Amino acid sequence: MTFAKNKNTNALIISSRKLLLFTTIITIVLLETRAFSTEIFQQVITQLGTGTFTPEVLTQLTAQIQAEDVAASGLGSILGAITATVGRNNKKRSNNSYRGIMSIGEGVSTLLGLASNPPSIYDYETPTEVEGKLDLTPEEQSLLELLQRVRDQYSPRTTIRIAGGWVRDKLIYGKATPSRDIDLVLSDTSGKEFAEKVCRYFDEKGEDHAEIHIVKQSSSSKGEQAEHLQTASLVISGFDVDFCRLRYEKYDKDSRMPTYIGVGTAVEDAWRRDLTINALYYNINTNQVEDFTERGIKDLLSQTIATPKKPLPTLLEDPMRILRAIRFAAQLSFDVSPQLIRAARDDRVRYALQYKVSREAIGAAIDEIFRARVRDPKRGIQLLMTTNLIDVVFPLEAQQQDGDEPLSIYAIQQNQVKSMAIYSIGLEILTRTQSLVTRIFIQKPELEWDISKRRLLWYAAFFKPVYGMMSSRNASRRGKRQESVFYQLLDALKRPKTDMQLIESILKGVDPLRKMIAEGIDVDIVQAALGSSEGRHLKWEELSDLRWKLYKTLKPIGTMWKESLLLALASFPNSIDNVNTYHELVCLVEDKLHLKEILDDKNKPRPLLNGTQIQEFIPGVGGRAFRHIIESMEEWQVKNICDDVDHISDFERSQLEGELIEYLGTAFAEYEESMRITATK
Repeated sequence: MTFAKNKNTNALIISSRKLLLFTTIITIVLLETRAFSTEIFQQVITQLGTGTFTPEVLTQLTAQIQAEDVAASGLGSILGAITATVGRNNKKRSNNSYRGIMSIGEGVSTLLGLASNPPSIYDYETPTEVEGKLDLTPEEQSLLELLQRVRDQYSPRTTIRIAGGWVRDKLIYGKATPSRDIDLVLSDTSGKEFAEKVCRYFDEKGEDHAEIHIVKQSSSSKGEQAEHLQTASLVISGFDVDFCRLRYEKYDKDSRMPTYIGVGTAVEDAWRRDLTINALYYNINTNQVEDFTERGIKDLLSQTIATPKKPLPTLLEDPMRILRAIRFAAQLSFDVSPQLIRAARDDRVRYALQYKVSREAIGAAIDEIFRARVRDPKRGIQLLMTTNLIDVVFPLEAQQQDGDEPLSIYAIQQNQVKSMAIYSIGLEILTRTQSLVTRIFIQKPELEWDISKRRLLWYAAFFKPVYGMMSSRNASRRGKRQESVFYQLLDALKRPKTDMQLIESILKGVDPLRKMIAEGIDVDIVQAALGSSEGRHLKWEELSDLRWKLYKTLKPIGTMWKESLLLALASFPNSIDNVNTYHELVCLVEDKLHLKEILDDKNKPRPLLNGTQIQEFIPGVGGRAFRHIIESMEEWQVKNICDDVDHISDFERSQLEGELIEYLGTAFAEYEESMRITATK
């Protein structure tokens, strides 16, 4: 475009012949929102055939467009604003001169407030590229070479890219990437077609391969099937590889699922994704990382979680995106952008998350925040509180059903205050527990711990104040327990019953362990048992008593006793050497007292004597007395390390049974005598 300077003014004169070029630029920018079609493009050109543009006119036009929310506005409101604005100015100025100070290209997008929308679909794709290749493992290199051979042989015009999480993790972790899930996006063929070509390649080489799993893809919310969008999954060399075509999506305000899915370009595919760091691609053809949003690499380097498009419309399309953003912030220890935080606090997002997203989906998202891969689960909870979504995700009040009267603003605010108070305590406990776990396994890396149980520990730590709301009386009554806020909360998250039971086991063990650590265990005896006390050697009776005391405390907790111990220690003041206390107790239980096996197996120790044998030496015993005998037998077996009676010889068993009967006869001598006298009468 050429500009001529007006001698009478400092304004720039734009030739009328060039006006259509300017109009085209504006319209292309508007087309990016997908609110316009090619017909609208022609109408815009027609209506803007003449007109005078000044900075004031452009300001009015821009304000009107922004006020109408371009992404959702119709033809009438936008064209009406343009026509009215141009018409008013045509009356004041000649049709032969068009004045205005304008920016071309990126500047126009900025002027209209659309800079965060994707580039035009007509633009040539020139992404930001990262120089150099990714640091691939030999297995990954072999897989990519295989895909290149398949492409060269059967589909040479296809561009193959790896998208999303694998690229992100590769850039962060290098060869240590934990992901073996690879998502491929293809430029000109469906996922099904390319996966079939991979299998054909294997067949021609005479090599075995896994079966293809086909996922039929609907192109609209009406369920219309789209053969060209079919995706496929295939296991190759231990990698779970998904194949799909580049696409774009349209959303309806009433659903978080796309109402239309179509074949797209790499630019469109990138801009439809939830986060900029997940919109990175590795081009197998060129061996380059591609950043079509031009923000993914920058956000990865600055450790920022942000959306490619404007945050508020992005969250309103699919409110689950805020939970994914929070999960990645916790997983990677990244910060969430202020713009995304601000959008998440919008009441419309809160409403959409509450009513457009299923409880199963919310529960699965929270479970991801607490999973082992997540570095900083407390950050996830902090962000839920910062965004005022904590009570939507963890509802303390019963969920409203269809047909219920909507809550008043006052009631909503009261619920938020109550939730914030309770969950602030839970966050503090979670923070202390997480800190203790970090210190223990940094200082004592030799300690073994089933990392899969970490997720349940985080749940227990955060829900501890909620569990405390359940009275001890109700905790022991099954019906009342199921009606408690604690159980209703876990049920609202759609957690499996096994998870509920294990989390409750952790919480039930905290107070007994605290009491045992604070009052019920002699430090000198523990030190002597561990061999840390000079000149002190425990007698057999002392060691067996210690074994029984720890067994009584830990057995009701079962397999989750270490998690209970961590949570109990986290509640003590920082002055206590919690790291060494944990280390000593674990070594004492597992290495010195050999309790691990019977704590991990709920069926151990199995009773050495059955009911018939007990009746033989104490005839007629029953009721409470019989239970006392069973408890005494369990104590004797634990103290004498008779944990596994199923794997001893008959001779050893006979010997142990004789000793046990003698012990019980002495312990219950008075009862045995009374039963004998009763029998003779």
